[in-house]
Amino acid sequence: MPLEPHRLVRYPNGFELLLVPSRTAPVLALDLWVRAGSACERNHEAGIAHFVEHMLFKGTARRPPGALAREVEGVGGEINAYTSSDHTVYSLAVASRFADLAVDLLSDAVLQPSFDPSELEREKSVVLEEIKRSLDLPQHYLSQLLFAQAYRVHPYGLPVIGNEDTVASFSRTDCVSFTARWYRPGAMTLVAAGDADLDRLERLVGESFGRAPRALSPPRSRRRREPLPSSFRVEVEPRDVQEVYFDLAFPGPAASDPDVAAVDVLMALLGQGEASRLQHRVKLDRNLVRAVGAGAYTPVDPGLLSIGAVVDPPLFAEAYRAICDETFRLCVEPVGVRELERAKDNLEADFIYQKETVQGQAQKAGFFHVVLGDAGRERDYVEAVRRVDAEAVRAAAGRHLQVRRGVLAALHPRGRPLGWSAEELASLTAETQADARHDHRPPRRSGRARRPRLTRLPNGVRLLVKINPDVPVVALRAALLGGSRREDRRLSGLFHLTAEALVHGTRSRNVFEIAHEADDLAGQLDPFSGRNSFGLKAELLAKYLEDGLDLFADVLCHPTFPADEVDKVREDTLGALRLRADNPAAQAFRLFEETLYLDHPYGRDVLGTPETVGRISPADLRRTHAAFTRPEHLVVAVAGDVDPDLVADFFAHALGHLAPGASLPPEPPPPRRVAEPRRASSFAPTEQAHVVAGFLGASLRSVDRFGLRVANAVLAGQGGRLFRRLRDERGLAYSVSSSTLEGLDRGYVAGYIATNPAQAEAAREGLLAEFQSLARGEVTAEEIEEAKRKLVGGFEIALQENVFQAAQMAMDEVYGLGGQGFASHARQVFAVSTADVVAAARRYFDPSGLVSVFVGPEPPTS
Repeated sequence: MPLEPHRLVRYPNGFELLLVPSRTAPVLALDLWVRAGSACERNHEAGIAHFVEHMLFKGTARRPPGALAREVEGVGGEINAYTSSDHTVYSLAVASRFADLAVDLLSDAVLQPSFDPSELEREKSVVLEEIKRSLDLPQHYLSQLLFAQAYRVHPYGLPVIGNEDTVASFSRTDCVSFTARWYRPGAMTLVAAGDADLDRLERLVGESFGRAPRALSPPRSRRRREPLPSSFRVEVEPRDVQEVYFDLAFPGPAASDPDVAAVDVLMALLGQGEASRLQHRVKLDRNLVRAVGAGAYTPVDPGLLSIGAVVDPPLFAEAYRAICDETFRLCVEPVGVRELERAKDNLEADFIYQKETVQGQAQKAGFFHVVLGDAGRERDYVEAVRRVDAEAVRAAAGRHLQVRRGVLAALHPRGRPLGWSAEELASLTAETQADARHDHRPPRRSGRARRPRLTRLPNGVRLLVKINPDVPVVALRAALLGGSRREDRRLSGLFHLTAEALVHGTRSRNVFEIAHEADDLAGQLDPFSGRNSFGLKAELLAKYLEDGLDLFADVLCHPTFPADEVDKVREDTLGALRLRADNPAAQAFRLFEETLYLDHPYGRDVLGTPETVGRISPADLRRTHAAFTRPEHLVVAVAGDVDPDLVADFFAHALGHLAPGASLPPEPPPPRRVAEPRRASSFAPTEQAHVVAGFLGASLRSVDRFGLRVANAVLAGQGGRLFRRLRDERGLAYSVSSSTLEGLDRGYVAGYIATNPAQAEAAREGLLAEFQSLARGEVTAEEIEEAKRKLVGGFEIALQENVFQAAQMAMDEVYGLGGQGFASHARQVFAVSTADVVAAARRYFDPSGLVSVFVGPEPPTS
């Protein structure tokens, strides 16, 4: 079926509607772009664009606070918004049948916000907590340092979120003034992507946004042009972190610059994908970094090209020199043909993957229309990428990667300085660029829904294939029983290491060949492991299916676990454990699981501990892989544009050598019941307190699991009780959430809140009170119905993506739930009654079984 063209409608008041038809799924995405971001603010307004974004969900003349989110989630939709330097974007995704409601909700929120003074004061507390929270996240704080140095004049150097002084001063008058100045019909574009009656949608929008009073065009934002740096800039700060975090950046082009395509290819070659130069040479080959990557920030005004890394402190100088070496070599040495094609394929693949969902289509069309003036420029960009050659990459590198224009921002652990002054770092960077110029090295080398088809191969492997021909993308997942649940405590982390090492060498391919071939597929090949299972997943373009299947089967069946590569995986795991210590929210959940499960395997970190990871050997990995990669326990799921017979024939041959073996090790005893409340604390020098409170939950096979999922849906989300009562009504936190986790053994239901340390106990009691309210039956039938629609709608939106379908089929089948079961998800959720939810809440939310933990600053001694 040929694609329907985009349709642009301009109403008499200046408002624009961009229609992007897509008939692959009955879903509609609405993205409202407002041409106003933080760069439009006056000095005393720093952060108000972001603050207004928050406030537009806080009530209108027709809807009280929280109603908008509840109505969207009540039909299973998704609502979100974000503010950038240049724009604010409000997003809704709903089933197409709810298009009328979606347009009404969005227009009401944007055109008739109430800016209620009491809500405004509560939201200021929330945003002030968000500002504090950002100080606890190293990479977020590092980004602020970098931009402040790169943009000393231009407003891009200021945090989008604002600062505590300005946010605390905001009044209703400030919000009304900002929206009156910028939220004018001529400054807004609504992008509607999906399966909808276009004529009806055009009329609906005309009756709402199209009738907003016409106003003069918004004032032109007076942005001072950022002068190019005349010398290398350095900003280094000590922080409470365990690793060194740094970003190296150079001035880059604006979105409209003809150089963007070449710059994007340049940065993809440098640091995007497993076969990129930084990943290949600095991480995989030399193992100098925990993480490394590169990217181009190309907003409305000139942007930045940045390279970021996380490094062990003793390796900083060597890692920094290696990164600079690879970066500056691109200024002088031509890239190879295959390397160049791989980078261009990956950039093009990003566009293809994004078209899997109407949300992705809306986002892309909105960006190209609003920022570049024409949604059709997307095709021009892709064609420009295809035209980029080796000389264009070298020339772009030479123009932009100049040391005298560079900016370096870094964070290091307190008491462990980098050992290099700002002047020395500038000299080191310049020396590396000079060395690169004198040391050239040769480059190194739509359709109707279809049910899954289940085939049992002769040796017992179960193969599930679901055909989705609308987008030329294929997702694969191989799942095996295992995970931390089957580990000996002394070898905790064994399955994580086993899985991660799968892609580090086979009998016929080394780690570099695997990485390169995965990138050649314009996709991804990644291991996974968890509490109950482990395996391999992949996503690739359909035109590379046969090569992808061959690589996938080889990595799954024939890993060799070479000692040097296992050492690299071990070091990466140890680094990941250290990085987790820099994330207080992750620390809180880790402490919660330890306290809840005690000696059960679910209480242990799937990554292991430094001690257990240190004692795991390559021989342990080989034994584990051999013992658990058994055909009777293996499920392979494939979703996408495939020939199911070809897939079945391939796997029958490729997996035919697997033979049934001895039974798996015995399962652990179930988790012990929590007989009395448990509390635990871990003190850390954070700005916020992180509180988790919850209970043992249901298992994947429990009849209660859907009742608990609905109960959790009542609590979770922007329209949920926790957000509404603890954040909106009481202003206790910026971040509050509820989650339910299931496993082959009992999982948990828990609430999380990040709050001011002085309010931590009130936050904990608030979480418990909401759990207890459900257990007392204080829930309406309307809330239950909204929660069920939320679960079903969110699930069906996620099903647009092949990776989600493959994962759902594989995991459900390997856990004994049936790989075709997701087709009955909606029926099972809608069958849950109010009585079922209350009964489940009473069984599981017993106050004597409460487990609560605190991570944050130690309280002052009296």
